Order: sequence, then C-alpha cells, then structure tokens
Amino acid sequence: MHTDWAEENERLRGILDFLREYKSIMTRKKLEVDELVDYSLKHFNSDNTEQFTELTFNVSNQEYIDRKLKDTENALVRPYFARVDFTPDDDQKNERFYIGKMTLMDDASRELLITDWRAPVATLYYEGRIGRAAYDCPDGHITGEIGLKRQYVIENGELREITDIDITTNDEFLQAALGSSKDRRLKDIVTTIQAEQNQVIRGDMFRPIVVQGAAGSGKTTIALHRVAFLLYAHENRIKAGQFLIMAPNRFFLSYISDVLPDLGVERVAQTTFEEFAMGFIGQKLRVKPEARVIADIVNNSDYHSPKLSAARLKASLVYKKMLERYTRFIIKKALPEEDFALEGFVILEKNVIARMLAEDYSYLPLKRRIDELKKSLTNALRRRKPWIIDGINELYDSQKNQIKLLMPDSEERRVTITNLLDERDGKLKAVTNKSKTAVKRYLEQFHVLEPLTYYLKLFQNRKLFERMGNGFFSEAELELIWHETRASLDAKCLEGEDLPALMLLKHRMFAPEDASETRHIVIDEAQDYSLFQFSILKDILKSQSFSILGDINQGIHSYKGIEDWNDLTTQVFDEKPNFLTLKQSYRTTVEIMEQANMVIQRLGRLAAPLAVPVIRHGGAVSFMIKESLAETAASIDADIDAFIAAGYHSVAVICKTEWECGVMKKLLRSEIRQITGGETDYPGGCLIVPSYLVKGLEFDAVLIADASDENYTSEPLDVKLLYIAMTRALHELKVYALGRMTHLISTPSLSIEKFANPSNTC
Repeated sequence: MHTDWAEENERLRGILDFLREYKSIMTRKKLEVDELVDYSLKHFNSDNTEQFTELTFNVSNQEYIDRKLKDTENALVRPYFARVDFTPDDDQKNERFYIGKMTLMDDASRELLITDWRAPVATLYYEGRIGRAAYDCPDGHITGEIGLKRQYVIENGELREITDIDITTNDEFLQAALGSSKDRRLKDIVTTIQAEQNQVIRGDMFRPIVVQGAAGSGKTTIALHRVAFLLYAHENRIKAGQFLIMAPNRFFLSYISDVLPDLGVERVAQTTFEEFAMGFIGQKLRVKPEARVIADIVNNSDYHSPKLSAARLKASLVYKKMLERYTRFIIKKALPEEDFALEGFVILEKNVIARMLAEDYSYLPLKRRIDELKKSLTNALRRRKPWIIDGINELYDSQKNQIKLLMPDSEERRVTITNLLDERDGKLKAVTNKSKTAVKRYLEQFHVLEPLTYYLKLFQNRKLFERMGNGFFSEAELELIWHETRASLDAKCLEGEDLPALMLLKHRMFAPEDASETRHIVIDEAQDYSLFQFSILKDILKSQSFSILGDINQGIHSYKGIEDWNDLTTQVFDEKPNFLTLKQSYRTTVEIMEQANMVIQRLGRLAAPLAVPVIRHGGAVSFMIKESLAETAASIDADIDAFIAAGYHSVAVICKTEWECGVMKKLLRSEIRQITGGETDYPGGCLIVPSYLVKGLEFDAVLIADASDENYTSEPLDVKLLYIAMTRALHELKVYALGRMTHLISTPSLSIEKFANPSNTC
C-alpha cells in the first residue's frame, strides 16, 4: 500500500462530503430558480422589458445550476484523477493541484479543491516532468519546480490505487487504460492525455490547425477534447452553439456522441458535409452518398473509371476558379440595359446602375447587391421626384404661355389650355402613382435564380461551358467533366463533387447570413475532403478558425481528397496553419501495428509517417488460409465465442465488400449485426462491416474474413483498406484468406486448415 494512502483516502472522504453538501445547496437553488422560471413563463408579457430581462437571467442561471449538478453527480463517482505539486519561482510556496473534470472551490476558505483539466496549470500534469517546468496562463509565463506527479484510480467514490509517476506515456496507468475492453462508446481520455495530444487540444483557436495523426493516435477523441477546452478557455467569447463538428456520416456521429456530454459540453452542432451543404443551399437535392460511391468502387473493383477522373477535376481549386468566372458572367448578364426613368425623366442612367452592381457593391452577393440597389433607387427617386414634378409643371407652364402668345383669347384657346392642363394633371397623377411601384418594376429585370438552376444552365450550353473552362482545363478534361456531369444530371442525381459548386453559386448569389454563426469548425477524417470543400467552407463561414484532423495513409477517397497536407496548408488558408504530427498509436498492440505498418509501406513513398505503437504487447497476429467462406465462417464463429468468453465487448468481422458481408452473415451462426452504411446509430457489440465503413471505429477484436491476393491487390485503395481494417483492433487480430494470402502481408508461415467436407463451399 502507498505510504500516503491514509492521507489521500481521508482527503477523498472530505472532498466527497463537500460535494454532497454542495449538491444539496445547488439542488435547493435549482428548485427556487425553476419556480421563478415557471412563474415568469406563465405570466410573461413581451412588452415588459424588465420582466424579459429577469426571465433571461433566470433561464441562464437555471442552465448553469443544471450543469453544475451534472458535474457534481459525475464528481461523486470520481472527483479527480491526478495530482501535481508545483512550487512557483516567484513565491516558493508549494501548491497542490488535484485535477478532475470540474473546478471546485471552498468559498469559505478560498481553497481550490479540484482543478479543471482544462485549466492552464493542468499542462504541468500532461506535459511536465519532475523538476523544472513552466506553464502559460493569463498572468504570464510561470516557472518553477514540479515536486510530485500522482495518478489515482477512484471508482464509485472509492480509492482503489495510487501511482507516482514522472511522464504519462508508458506508465502502468496508461497501459491499464489501453488494455481495457471496448464498449459501444468512444470514451473521454482526460486521465491519459499525452503531451503531444495536449498540444493539439490547447492550440490557438484563431489560427487554423492541421493534424496528421496515425491510426490509433486518438485524433477524433482529441478533436472533441479540443472543443471542450476551447469552450472553457473562451467561455466569455464563444458559446457551444457556435462550434460545428463535421464527421464522415451519421453512423460515426452516433459513435462519438457521448464524449462531449461526458466532458460537460452540450448543444455543439454535429453534422456531415452533405447535410451542411444541403442546409446551406436550401434546396432539396438528390445526391449520391459518398458511402455509395466508395462502395461501388470497392464492390466492382472500379479503381480508374472516367467518373473518378472527373470527380478529381471537380474537386480541385481550378474548378472553383471556373465556377467563380461563371458567377462573374452571371452578374455581368444581370446588368441593366435601360435607364431608371419615370415618365420620360431619367432618374439614374444605366451605366451608373451597372457600375453600382459591378463595382460599388462587388463585395456583396448578387441578391444583396440588388437589395442595396433598391435602396439607392428609392433614395434617388425620393430626391428626384420633386424635380420631376417641377419639370412637368415648368414644361406645361411654358406651353400654356406659348399658347397665350400665339392664340387670341377665344373659346378655342380656353379649350386648348384646359386640355393642356388636364394632360399636365394626368402626368402629375401618373408620376405620383407610378412612383409607388417604379423601383419594384425596374428591379423585376433582375432575376436571381436558385443555385441548381444556374448549374443546370451551365451544363445545358456547351459553348458557355467551354468558354467558362477555357484556360483552366484542357479540351480533354473539359470533355470529361461535361460528359460525366451531364450523365449524372440526366439521371437527375448529383454527385458529391457538385455540392461545393452549388454552395459557391449560393454564396455568390445569396450568401445566407445564418451560416456565419459558426465560429469554429472541427473536421475529422479530413484527408477525404477536397480542397474545393475546404475553400468553400472557409468562404461561407468567414473564418480561419479550423481544427482539421486526418491521416493521409487512410485516405480512401483519394480520387478527390487530400494526398499531401502541403496542398491544404499553402493553397486554402490566408494564414499558414499550425501543422502538427501525431505518430504515437495508442490503439493497437505492437504486434498488430508492426503487421499493419508492413502493409501500408507497400504504398512506396508515404505522404505520412508510420504509426509508432505504445509499448503494449499482445498475442501474435494470426494468419490462416481457408478453402471457402463457409470454412472461414465456422472458424470465425469459434473465434467470436472465444472472444466473448475472454470478456471482450466489441468484435468486428471485416469483409472487403458489401456482397461478401451479406454472404458471410448468412454463413455465421453467431448473433451479429450487419452494417450497410445507411445506419444512423452505432449499436456496438458484434458487427460485420465492409472495409470502407470501419474507418474511425475501433474494436476489442477484429477478424478479417478474406485477405486473399484476389481481394487485396497492389492498388493503393486496396492497400489502404487492408491497413485500415488491421488497425481497428485493440487487442486481437485474426486474418483469414481464401486460397492464397495477399502479397501485401509478409508472414513467415501460415496456418492452413481444412474441414472434412470440402464440398461445403460458397
């Protein structure tokens, strides 16, 4: 038992007692505030400013108390997980910081009982070592000495273990965390955040950050912890609703859904690029899901189709430039051909109006340029209307005087003058009446169409299309884009690569303002996004505040995605992003990662460094040859039984294609759920899933159903899919193959098993 066990245990008891009392106080406050809010809502008067202010305050207070009560409930289970003792140079007073998920202060004694893991001083725990250390905080750069770093295992309010440490990378505490079984949730990692992860989490919010993270480096979890940290660090400047997390699909969002609430963060928007794009464009569109695109590629071994080549061109910043030229063409065509006039009197000349639209308001989208023009026309009409009336009166007075000079006084002269004055009165009445609708009628010539209509017009006029693309693409490239896009449009189904183009048209024509509410965007699996996607998101959100995380070696959408982070860091952002690399892999054992690294090295020149596994050993990777999927299924059934008996909670059977998953599902007797890509909820447990849908997920054990030479060739996509499949495993990996193991795997010996009934084949 640790020498400080009694002291630490007594302190824990004291903290728990304080938390219970704190909970009791906050519960009473909650009842009071709830009553005030209920009363205010029942008797609310929207005209009473004082009442509205009071209600707003009480609702805010209600949310604060609810959050504190939730934090307290969690803290009663585990109030803190670490301690760091630090002596600052400036006062030489030893300070103890107990680090947990909330800040807890004893107001009576002014003693800080628990320090939030996001506080600046917590960096000493995550990055410091015993001895000289420093951290940055609002008071400046604080230097001093770390005298102690300690970790605690506290379960249900009971102290189980105390460990004194120096660094947190290879200690027993981390090993225990990594060695635990995986349930259906992605968990928070506040107890085991490593130094390089901490640097990503606490990076400058207002400078874009790009993170190349190896498989298992914790990219997704780090991204979510970064959101929690930034909300804490900038609580007076930014709210949860101003963050946006963008993930590959709803299935993945379900998988990560519990992390932020566990960190005390609620109401952060989470979406996919397609969902965001559709919401921004504001039209109901039929778009082929990206999951379906990659499924077709893998299921049909269609690695080099013209459609993919066209997608690569449309995903580029060159295509964006072509669409920007098209928007300028649209605006030029919208310029007026007539003066703004009323009853023959010119109020604004067409060249002046054209200059306003093309130059003066060039910083605005077309719809808002027209809105500004409306204001200018209205003001000009208001100023010029008296001049027009005076002009009409002067004109007819002149004509009346002329008649009096030329005609003698007679009935005929009186009739002529009367008719002239009636004509004048008619003109004046027309000016009065027409001035009410003159601006509206003039603006009717400016038709701002929906983005899809403009896009269809571009691909309905071959000469216009070629004119817009001239100088940007070769004739062959333009032909490819034209042919493949027309095929999709004729089928009334857009491709994912058309969405950024439609977003650009919407932005240049309308620029909805609500999207600018987002202050910071987190993009996970970013290697599968195109430069056009990144660029249009930056334009729409009017922000450089991006957290971008991905792994080039897992870029299965490389036909359109990022193949070199330099392209992103140098071509998209105005300010050069902070680029960080996470090589350390915390997911898999050394044995599994060594085999996976041998596979990914088959790509030749790597755009990203190899993953370096934490020193956590496990069993050797098992490789077995089978003669049929039926034989493989029988062995997998036995494997699943063994894994469940060993206490594993999550097992994945990974097949290369959807078809293979369907066949294997029918052959397995185990209770297992097949994932097809249309799911919105992550179920956990035992799953059978195609290779292109497992990216970002992790399992206790992975069984690759058929890693044969026929299934996994030298194609870069096959290499990446096999690498991804292998690196999903935390503890156990078994690789099966039909007939012959893929040459991508180098292993000295293979176990060849045959069942008694060779006719039982698939």
